[in-house]
Amino acid sequence: MAPRRKLTGAQAELFAAVCHHYINEAESDCNDTPESVPIFSHLSRAQRLKLVADVAIGMLCEDESLPPDTVQHNSTFMAIIQILFTALEIEVDIQDDQGDVGEDLLNYDEADRSCHPRTAQEVEDIKVKNALIEHRAEKNLKKLKKGKDVGEFHVEEKETPHGVEDMLSAANQLNRIYKGGAVSKRERDSIRPLNDDEKYAFRWRRLCDAALQQDTPNNSTFRDAFPLCNVNFDWRCAKCDKWYMALNLLLDTKLMDYGSATDKALITGEVSYKSYADPSQLPRVKSLERNINLLMKVYASSWDPKLLAIDQRRIYAICSNELYAGH
Repeated sequence: MAPRRKLTGAQAELFAAVCHHYINEAESDCNDTPESVPIFSHLSRAQRLKLVADVAIGMLCEDESLPPDTVQHNSTFMAIIQILFTALEIEVDIQDDQGDVGEDLLNYDEADRSCHPRTAQEVEDIKVKNALIEHRAEKNLKKLKKGKDVGEFHVEEKETPHGVEDMLSAANQLNRIYKGGAVSKRERDSIRPLNDDEKYAFRWRRLCDAALQQDTPNNSTFRDAFPLCNVNFDWRCAKCDKWYMALNLLLDTKLMDYGSATDKALITGEVSYKSYADPSQLPRVKSLERNINLLMKVYASSWDPKLLAIDQRRIYAICSNELYAGH
C-alpha cells in the first residue's frame, strides 16, 4: 500500500501547507493526533514529526522516492488528510468571528439547518446504551491484559480492486458534490478581490479548491472518472461534508493504492470503548497494540534528543512556500 504518484501543482501546495501546519500543531499538542489513525497518533511527538518529514519529502520532492510502503508511513499519510479536515472544520466554525469579511462571502453557502435537538428520552436511551458499551469494554480489556487469545486480525479481500470499488460504492452519494454542475468560470471570475482578512478566513478552502480544480480528466489517475474540477461548489462553501467527500476522493481513493483490505482496516478507524466492547474488533485492537509497541521500541533505540529539531527543519525546508506577514 502506497501513494500511486507524486503531488504537483496546487495539490502539492495544499499537501505542503498541511505538513508545515503540523509543526505548530505538534509543538502545541493541539489537533496533532487524529483519533481515526491510531498507529500514527499513539507514537511520540518526535517520531510523528520524523514520519511527516519522510512523507512530505516522498510526496513533494521530484528526485526522491515515494514514501516507504510501511504501516507507519501509510498511517502518516492518512493522518495528514485528517489533520487537513480538522483545519477546514475550524476555519468554517470561526469564519463569522474573523475581522473584515464580507457578508456576501459568509452567506454564500449557508450550512444545513435540518438538525433537531434530541428529546429527553432519546438522551436517556443514549446514556444507557453507552453505559452498557463501557461495561462490556471494561470486561474485554481485562481479558486482553490477561493475555487472552483473540485470533489474528484479517479482513477478507473483495473481488473488485479496492480503490475502484470505493469510487463505485460512493456513486449514490456523489450527487451531493456533483448535482447541478460545476461552478462556471464566469462565476469564478466575477468574485471580487479579497482583502487580507478574507484571504485568511478562507485560506484552507482556497487551497483545497485549487487542488480540486487541478483534478481534470487528463490529470486524474482514474482517467475520466469523477473529475473533481466539476464539483458543484467552490472555496466559499461552508458545508464540511462536501469538502470531506471531495478531498477523500482526491487524496485517498484516487491517490492511495491499498495492498490489502487488512492493511487499510488496520490503519484507519478509531479505537474507542465500542471497539473493546465488540469481540469482532479485538483482533484489530491487539494487532494495533503490537504494531505501536514495536514501532516505538525500534524508534526509541536510535533516537537522539539532541536532534529533536532536525525533522521540524526538514518539514520547513520542503513545505514552507510563502513568507510570513503576507509579504
